[in-house]
Amino acid sequence: MKLTQILFRQHIGRHLKKHWMIQGKKVARETAAFKYLAENNIPVYDANDIIKEERTIEPVEIIGFEPKPQLLDKTHPNWHDKICLTYKDNNVLLEGFKQAQRITKTVEIQDGLPESYIIKNSSKELDARVRNIILNSHILDAQQEKLEKIKDPLRPAFNFPRVYGVSPDRRMKLLTSKLMQLIESMAGPQLSNARYLLNDVQFRFNFEKASDLMQFDLTAETFLTANSALRMLTQDKGLEITFPDLHPISDTITLNLDNIYDTSNLYPISKNVTKRHPHTIFIDFNHEKVGNVFEEQVTEEQIIGRSLLKTFTAAASYARQEFGDKVKELPQPVTVQCVHSDGRLFHFGVLQLNTLDLENHDGVRNIWYQTPRLQMFNVCAYVKGKPTLEGYNSDVIKHLISFYDSV
Repeated sequence: MKLTQILFRQHIGRHLKKHWMIQGKKVARETAAFKYLAENNIPVYDANDIIKEERTIEPVEIIGFEPKPQLLDKTHPNWHDKICLTYKDNNVLLEGFKQAQRITKTVEIQDGLPESYIIKNSSKELDARVRNIILNSHILDAQQEKLEKIKDPLRPAFNFPRVYGVSPDRRMKLLTSKLMQLIESMAGPQLSNARYLLNDVQFRFNFEKASDLMQFDLTAETFLTANSALRMLTQDKGLEITFPDLHPISDTITLNLDNIYDTSNLYPISKNVTKRHPHTIFIDFNHEKVGNVFEEQVTEEQIIGRSLLKTFTAAASYARQEFGDKVKELPQPVTVQCVHSDGRLFHFGVLQLNTLDLENHDGVRNIWYQTPRLQMFNVCAYVKGKPTLEGYNSDVIKHLISFYDSV
């Protein structure tokens, strides 16, 4: 090993860091300039104040940019100190249909639809066209998105493979629009010209019950209107039928407690429009968006209760527009039909609204008719790479045609 001379050399990087550290601690010395200028009454200005240019920035609306969302506090224009119990699109009631009956003062006088509804037989050609609509809406559409995770209540920890296909919202929109287009082509121009078909319409109905302020603010994905109101279904006021007992549960359980709400009632069509009368509302049920407060699976009773509340909101908001905001006993009943579906199971209901006096359960009641949930098919998917539809049920299209033909 050869010994070399030790060189006292500086590490250039360490040297520069040390130099900057020492120089950075220096403090600027005060001079007598400010004192001299003050003695001679010479004003001193900051250079930044002289150079800075004062500008007034005016807001510019740019298409494609959304404004900042309004804070959900007391600065919100719709803030109220009084709490409002609200029911919205993603809600379901804890007790489902029974709780909806008590809130809306509605009774069911018989099983099934009224006798005036005639369910006709369907032809082979019609069934074939409906099958094609189901296939095109569920699996043959060009949209391919990652769908929700498959969950099995018996195996909650099992991780199923992700499935790609048509999203639930698009699937329901395609299915409803294609079925309505098919039914309109069969009904003929005389009947179809008396109808309007609207998408994504909002209804709002405010009322007080047992000193509580309540509001239903709901949306119908498809809304069918007509140039005349639907006829009255029955003279029965349901006076002999008792309401279900929920004791010790309150009628308003699982409703939202909100301080931000709009106190005005809303029916989506102006009174000057000829075809403004409600005919049928189509409601989509999306498992991803609608759920319980307690994160449990939505039951069939809760789905039926959702049908009743949405139909009641559409009928009540129309009644307020037609007969005034203070109306209680309606001069004539308001009838609205409802089709509630997730794309495979269909629930049909009809409401005859007789009263908006919801303070107590005495007196005239509202009447509700409904069918059990009808299954349109068993399986609609790719089986070994082939589009397959199994277990088609023609009862759904028969009920849809009956609803559309009702006047």
